Amino acid sequence: MPNEANIQQVGQIRELFESSDVILLADFQGLTVAEANALRQQLREANVQYKVCKNTLINVVAQEREVEGLAPYLKGNTALAASDDPATSSKILFEFSEEHENLKIKGGILGKQVIDANGVKALQDMPSKEVLIGQAIGGISAPLYGLVGVLNNGSPMTRFVNVLSRTIGQVTSVLTQISEQKKAAE
Repeated sequence: MPNEANIQQVGQIRELFESSDVILLADFQGLTVAEANALRQQLREANVQYKVCKNTLINVVAQEREVEGLAPYLKGNTALAASDDPATSSKILFEFSEEHENLKIKGGILGKQVIDANGVKALQDMPSKEVLIGQAIGGISAPLYGLVGVLNNGSPMTRFVNVLSRTIGQVTSVLTQISEQKKAAE
């Protein structure tokens, strides 16, 4: 029969899996308390959740979520770094591991796909979530502005074009403000 502490930790791990796009696994054995606290602080500032967990409990949640191939990474001490921004969390862990040789990146879970340490390292080269959102907004708004320009030049639907133009401008403005607020919150 599982004890109450294990049941609670499984619930916390399950919540990490459900609320994150990426979960990175690290071995922290040998880090001093001050080093571990410094790592936690860096991760916290980037909205990355960091939790030391029992391997067997991580495996229980992974099996529930049908994540296959994680068992080889669940040896020794394991800490989970979970976030919605794979690039940022990967960068922080690898930069910290370069300065502190006792932190070792084991691998990770991207969606339901298990990746090795090299796969985690490759995540560093991805643009951040905010950059991707900006690129998507730019990709969406550019053709719309082009359409507005074409319709505005000599078209009998000038009023329609003006309304459409203002609406697009307002949507773009709102999305830009949201992006800026998220950047400021970080």
